[in-house]
Amino acid sequence: MSHIRFRISVCVRLCASVAKKQNRISISRFRGVVLSKKYMEKNIMVPYNKAVTVLIFVSVTVGLYLTSLYHYLLFHCIAEIFSIIIACAVFMISWNSKEHTDNPYLVYLGIAYLFIGVLDLFHTLGYKGMKIFMDYDYYANQLWIGARGMESLTLLVFFSFAGSQKKLSYQSVIAIYTVITGLILVSVFYWKIFPVCFVEGQGLTPFKKISEYIICLILLCSGFALYQNREEFDDYIRQLMAWTIILTVFGELAFTFYIDNYGFSNLVGHYLKIASFYLVYKAIIVTGFKNPFDLMFKKLKDSEIRYRNLFNTALVGIFRTTTDGKKILAANPAAAKIFGYDSVESYLAEFVPRNCYEDPAQRLKIRHKLKEEGKIDNFEFLTTDRSGNQKWVALSAAVYREENYIEGAVIDITENIENRRKIQEAAEREAEQRGKIEMAGSVLHDIGNAVTGLGTTATRLLGDKDWHECNELTKLEKLADQKREAFAAALGSGKEEAFITFVRELRKSLGTRCEQLHLDYQNMTKIISHINEILHLQRRYTRDGQAGQRAMIHLPDLLEDALAINFGGFEKRRISVRRKFPPSGLPGISGDRTRLIQVFLNLFKNAGEAFDASEKKDERILEISAEVLNLNKIRVRITDNAVGFEPEQAAHFFHPGSSTKQRESGFGLRQCRSVIEANRGTIWLESPGKEKGASVIIELPVTQE
Repeated sequence: MSHIRFRISVCVRLCASVAKKQNRISISRFRGVVLSKKYMEKNIMVPYNKAVTVLIFVSVTVGLYLTSLYHYLLFHCIAEIFSIIIACAVFMISWNSKEHTDNPYLVYLGIAYLFIGVLDLFHTLGYKGMKIFMDYDYYANQLWIGARGMESLTLLVFFSFAGSQKKLSYQSVIAIYTVITGLILVSVFYWKIFPVCFVEGQGLTPFKKISEYIICLILLCSGFALYQNREEFDDYIRQLMAWTIILTVFGELAFTFYIDNYGFSNLVGHYLKIASFYLVYKAIIVTGFKNPFDLMFKKLKDSEIRYRNLFNTALVGIFRTTTDGKKILAANPAAAKIFGYDSVESYLAEFVPRNCYEDPAQRLKIRHKLKEEGKIDNFEFLTTDRSGNQKWVALSAAVYREENYIEGAVIDITENIENRRKIQEAAEREAEQRGKIEMAGSVLHDIGNAVTGLGTTATRLLGDKDWHECNELTKLEKLADQKREAFAAALGSGKEEAFITFVRELRKSLGTRCEQLHLDYQNMTKIISHINEILHLQRRYTRDGQAGQRAMIHLPDLLEDALAINFGGFEKRRISVRRKFPPSGLPGISGDRTRLIQVFLNLFKNAGEAFDASEKKDERILEISAEVLNLNKIRVRITDNAVGFEPEQAAHFFHPGSSTKQRESGFGLRQCRSVIEANRGTIWLESPGKEKGASVIIELPVTQE
């Protein structure tokens, strides 16, 4: 007992010395200084807290050592119970926060520590001297290997897959650890096939030592995985987990030396285990309570900053309002600017969404659509900004009824609407001017063909818009998809997909409309050009009866121009156009380009109307072919699989008043023949019978060089 009293005396003196030294340090810092609050926090509170921590650590260490002197089983039970409590706490924190974490591997780690704690509990109960399992004294050594092996492999998997998108359901992870834990317990207590780890009088078996070395190797691999994925972890957490691995490795090495379960190396190993579990406590529990979303991964904060910057700099107005439209809850600067506000703050304070409609009926339409469908896309309406200026805007929004708000985007389309109005007014003025021209029926027929193409293109154009925000929406879509986790954290779980889908659909719609508008402008330019040429030439032809000027014509180009003008009608009728031109090309012809294109416009228009009259609703084909005959003629054949006619009727359709259509005068084909013959060519019709299609064949002379 004397040696015990001596050790107690030494420990007491050591604690007193540490406290006295710390007290002297604190007093010296107070001496002669008027302390500010900041100085106190930096120079007194931090050292004081560290001193308290050191004192507690020394006290706990000494206290545990004293318990080992009294009875080693008491020391062992306290040490193991501490680790079991930490393991259970890790599980409870991670499990109850699983709905709010973006990283399921933290929950997997908590589940693993619960089962590690179960094995540690059986290890504690089965320790030599506990007299709970009476048939064998060294179950604890076997259970130790099982628990530490499970812990080392868990850490390796955790650090290796940090930030990975691969996921398992929590039920699957629980099932896996249940099976592993059950197999370990059954192999130890029931089957008794777990290798022997300790032999009385001899010490550790080779299996026990080799297993400890393997566990150390796995832990070192875990440390390497932690280093490889260091960017995924906060610096403080990374340091704590690294020291956890180091202490666990040294602890496992200590357990390879003892020959007595109550020996000194066994004591050291348990001290190191307590220290490692304390670091796990610091890394998971304390940090988890302080900031659960910054527990391990620091990318979330950076992503949030990037999203906020994108939100503030986007050219598209983004907003959130109450469902009744009385108040703006959130908005970006672009939304405030659209409605004439200099800052988001003034916009949020003053703007009332339901009062911005120039026509109150538009608001009712929007509310009805949101109520019925839950969303609205590209709804155009006239609004008034803060200065009283009227603007046209396009609105896209969606209702989130559970959260009781509406989110959406708004774009200023005033310039596009103005351009659209100018185009429409120009078209109306041109139509009015054409209506004043007194021409013969043939001229009106020609103008009708051109106006048909113009009307089709203009109709499609009226619904189109073009703005430069398409590129910004593309960037927003890419960033949202790359930072899906950050959006989920910022908007709420499950809403990032709705946001990404909304941006993607808006971008696709705008992009498609932009491309179509460009093509329509090109087509309209050609159409207007042809109309002007037709009007000019027809007026001159009517006045003096002279034919137009002849020029070199590349026939495939002429056919493509006519097809482009009729593209809208073919697309509407779902007509598939097939071309068959010789690979070597065609020689040029000399003719009146404007008059010839009128012919092909008439023929293509007639083909489209023939499909309207046909009973064929499935595959509609218009085939255009050209070939050279005897080196001096080009034959063009336009064939459809539409209504057709009886063969003996072919010549009759060129007579005045004859037509394949009920409401046609027959003047079109007769005029076509006049133009072809004026260009020294011939034209005729062919058909195998009704509902078997028809062909128009034109032959024109090749230009002799």
